[in-house]
Amino acid sequence: MRGWAKAAARARSLLGHLRGRRRRWLALGCAVALLGTVAAVFISRQVSMASMRREIARLKTDQVEAAAHQKELRSDLASTKDPKTLEDEIRQKLGLVKPGEEKAFFVEESP
Repeated sequence: MRGWAKAAARARSLLGHLRGRRRRWLALGCAVALLGTVAAVFISRQVSMASMRREIARLKTDQVEAAAHQKELRSDLASTKDPKTLEDEIRQKLGLVKPGEEKAFFVEESP
Protein backbone atom coordinates (compact mmCIF):
# COMPACT_ATOMS: atom_id res chain seq x y z
CA MET A 1 0.00 0.00 0.00
CA ARG A 2 2.87 2.28 0.53
CA GLY A 3 3.63 2.21 -3.14
CA TRP A 4 0.07 3.16 -3.94
CA ALA A 5 0.10 6.00 -1.45
CA LYS A 6 3.35 7.35 -2.82
CA ALA A 7 2.11 7.04 -6.39
CA ALA A 8 -1.18 8.74 -5.51
CA ALA A 9 0.66 11.53 -3.68
CA ARG A 10 3.01 11.91 -6.58
CA ALA A 11 0.07 12.00 -9.06
CA ARG A 12 -1.67 14.66 -6.95
CA SER A 13 1.53 16.67 -6.82
CA LEU A 14 1.94 16.41 -10.59
CA LEU A 15 -1.71 17.41 -11.18
CA GLY A 16 -1.29 20.35 -8.81
CA HIS A 17 1.83 21.37 -10.68
CA LEU A 18 -0.04 21.13 -14.03
CA ARG A 19 -2.98 23.10 -12.64
CA GLY A 20 -0.58 25.80 -11.46
CA ARG A 21 1.01 25.83 -14.90
CA ARG A 22 -2.43 26.11 -16.53
CA ARG A 23 -3.30 28.98 -14.23
CA ARG A 24 -0.11 30.77 -15.17
CA TRP A 25 -0.79 30.26 -18.88
CA LEU A 26 -4.37 31.40 -18.41
CA ALA A 27 -3.20 34.48 -16.51
CA LEU A 28 -0.60 35.20 -19.20
CA GLY A 29 -3.23 34.76 -21.94
CA CYS A 30 -5.61 37.14 -20.17
CA ALA A 31 -2.83 39.69 -19.73
CA VAL A 32 -1.90 39.47 -23.41
CA ALA A 33 -5.57 39.82 -24.43
CA LEU A 34 -6.00 42.83 -22.15
CA LEU A 35 -2.81 44.42 -23.46
CA GLY A 36 -3.92 43.79 -27.04
CA THR A 37 -7.31 45.37 -26.36
CA VAL A 38 -5.71 48.44 -24.79
CA ALA A 39 -3.31 48.75 -27.73
CA ALA A 40 -6.17 48.44 -30.25
CA VAL A 41 -8.18 51.13 -28.46
CA PHE A 42 -5.12 53.41 -28.31
CA ILE A 43 -4.35 52.97 -32.01
CA SER A 44 -8.00 53.48 -32.91
CA ARG A 45 -8.07 56.76 -30.96
CA GLN A 46 -4.85 57.94 -32.60
CA VAL A 47 -6.24 57.26 -36.08
CA SER A 48 -9.47 59.05 -35.17
CA MET A 49 -7.59 62.09 -33.85
CA ALA A 50 -5.44 62.26 -37.00
CA SER A 51 -8.59 62.21 -39.11
CA MET A 52 -10.09 65.01 -37.02
CA ARG A 53 -6.91 67.07 -37.38
CA ARG A 54 -7.11 66.74 -41.18
CA GLU A 55 -10.78 67.76 -41.07
CA ILE A 56 -9.95 70.82 -38.92
CA ALA A 57 -7.22 71.88 -41.36
CA ARG A 58 -9.64 71.52 -44.30
CA LEU A 59 -12.31 73.52 -42.49
CA LYS A 60 -9.83 76.29 -41.68
CA THR A 61 -8.88 76.48 -45.35
CA ASP A 62 -12.57 76.64 -46.30
CA GLN A 63 -13.09 79.37 -43.71
CA VAL A 64 -10.27 81.49 -45.15
CA GLU A 65 -11.68 81.05 -48.67
CA ALA A 66 -15.19 81.98 -47.49
CA ALA A 67 -13.88 85.08 -45.71
CA ALA A 68 -12.08 86.19 -48.90
CA HIS A 69 -15.24 85.62 -50.94
CA GLN A 70 -17.29 87.55 -48.39
CA LYS A 71 -14.83 90.45 -48.55
CA GLU A 72 -15.12 90.44 -52.34
CA LEU A 73 -18.92 90.44 -52.16
CA ARG A 74 -18.93 93.29 -49.64
CA SER A 75 -16.69 95.38 -51.90
CA ASP A 76 -19.03 94.66 -54.85
CA LEU A 77 -22.00 95.70 -52.75
CA ALA A 78 -20.29 98.90 -51.63
CA SER A 79 -19.44 99.82 -55.21
CA THR A 80 -23.02 99.34 -56.42
CA LYS A 81 -24.89 101.47 -53.88
CA ASP A 82 -25.41 104.27 -56.39
CA PRO A 83 -28.92 103.81 -57.90
CA LYS A 84 -27.85 105.15 -61.32
CA THR A 85 -24.94 102.68 -61.47
CA LEU A 86 -27.25 99.82 -60.44
CA GLU A 87 -29.84 100.76 -63.05
CA ASP A 88 -27.27 101.00 -65.84
CA GLU A 89 -25.71 97.67 -64.89
CA ILE A 90 -29.07 95.89 -64.66
CA ARG A 91 -30.28 97.35 -67.96
CA GLN A 92 -27.07 96.22 -69.65
CA LYS A 93 -27.17 92.68 -68.20
CA LEU A 94 -30.87 92.07 -68.78
CA GLY A 95 -31.21 94.06 -71.99
CA LEU A 96 -34.05 96.24 -70.66
CA VAL A 97 -35.15 99.56 -72.19
CA LYS A 98 -37.17 102.42 -70.74
CA PRO A 99 -40.55 103.23 -72.24
CA GLY A 100 -40.05 105.33 -75.35
CA GLU A 101 -36.54 104.00 -75.99
CA GLU A 102 -35.71 101.68 -78.82
CA LYS A 103 -33.19 98.92 -78.79
CA ALA A 104 -31.09 98.31 -81.86
CA PHE A 105 -29.42 95.01 -82.73
CA PHE A 106 -26.50 94.89 -85.10
CA VAL A 107 -26.08 91.72 -87.08
CA GLU A 108 -22.89 90.96 -88.92
CA GLU A 109 -23.23 89.42 -92.32
CA SER A 110 -21.28 86.30 -93.09
CA PRO A 111 -19.21 86.42 -96.30
